[in-house]
Amino acid sequence: MNLLQSTKTYDELLTLMEACGYSALHIKRVKREINWLAVNQDDYGITSYEEAYRIRSGLTESEPMMEQYRAVYSLFKRYCAYGDMAVQTREPLFRRDTYTQLNPYFKTLLDAYEESSKKRGLKSGTYRSAISACSGLLLFFQENGHETLRKVSEKDVLAYFMANNGREPLSSSTRVNIASVFRADIGIYTEDARRILSYLPALRRNRKTIQYLTEEEICSVRDALFCEDSPISLRDRAIGMLLYFTGMRSSDVSSLCFSDIDWENDEIRMTQKKTGNGLLLPLTAPVGNAIYDYISMERPESRHCQVFLCEQAPYRPISPGTVGNAAGRIYDAASIRQKPHDRRGSHIFRHNLAASFAGNGIPHPVISATLGHADPDSLDHYLFADIRHLREYSLSIEDFPVRKGVFEE
Repeated sequence: MNLLQSTKTYDELLTLMEACGYSALHIKRVKREINWLAVNQDDYGITSYEEAYRIRSGLTESEPMMEQYRAVYSLFKRYCAYGDMAVQTREPLFRRDTYTQLNPYFKTLLDAYEESSKKRGLKSGTYRSAISACSGLLLFFQENGHETLRKVSEKDVLAYFMANNGREPLSSSTRVNIASVFRADIGIYTEDARRILSYLPALRRNRKTIQYLTEEEICSVRDALFCEDSPISLRDRAIGMLLYFTGMRSSDVSSLCFSDIDWENDEIRMTQKKTGNGLLLPLTAPVGNAIYDYISMERPESRHCQVFLCEQAPYRPISPGTVGNAAGRIYDAASIRQKPHDRRGSHIFRHNLAASFAGNGIPHPVISATLGHADPDSLDHYLFADIRHLREYSLSIEDFPVRKGVFEE
């Protein structure tokens, strides 16, 4: 039987999986689902892999089995669309957000916004965040009896933003994302959208307390990165060096190509994934040596131009999430940030670099250029972690009576 909506066959898929080095266990799971589809596709009237996944996951209560089904049917969909197991795509098997629960009217509205955003040249991450936020509002309208925007009142809009059924009040960033949808040119929906836009409440923007790397944690991270006996792999060490010394975003680390590295001039030149702007960074000795060690001693052979690859076959380029996982393993090796609410991930390295530069008197334009900010104001968020200068503005409490023992452990 052919793949759904494709001239490719399952036999070709299995042959390619074996050639790409997929494990025998995963190939066995794929064969199992091929057989299940052959028997049940017509009975269930299955016309897409999304439908097949929902049916299969509905037949089990096991979370691991659901994840196996998702992996297999995502593989089917990717091969059906591209005919190649090496193609990288961030398109999910189906949307995890509330979009799929919306009626056709609201879905078409969001689809119109997506098309408008693409024409305006917005980054996919930008408009997808807005669609995700607005889907929640539209689903709220739908569940409260509104199938369109025509009769939605200001009271309906405000009710969504207030605390409800134990849910916390929505944040200002959610409001900004929702507003971007209703502010756009979305064809026949524009007039009603502008009315909804006028109903959105003005919310104060609050900033959370930023967790930063302390001096002790920085020393521990450096020890983990430079120690030859450290348990982290050469790949994770090279990623950690890039994060620590350059503050690169995880999306830029994962997409770093050989052509971006100028070994002769000790520079990294690349186009940032988030902003589309060029970025020039120095290739310092620790970073260059770590990348070279990974390439020469650990990186598997591959036709991919990206530097960092997955550690298991098929050896595809890593995702930004893998960079975050590598950062987590570095924290574990350094024995830091082990408490449940400790901030982890790769972005804390950007905060650390910005705060370190600011603490040493580096001019703000230089810091912004190093971090690759398109907007200089973006730096403000990072400088909240500049503890050294913040302490200079602290007020003394010597003149205020404080009971003895208040500040003792």
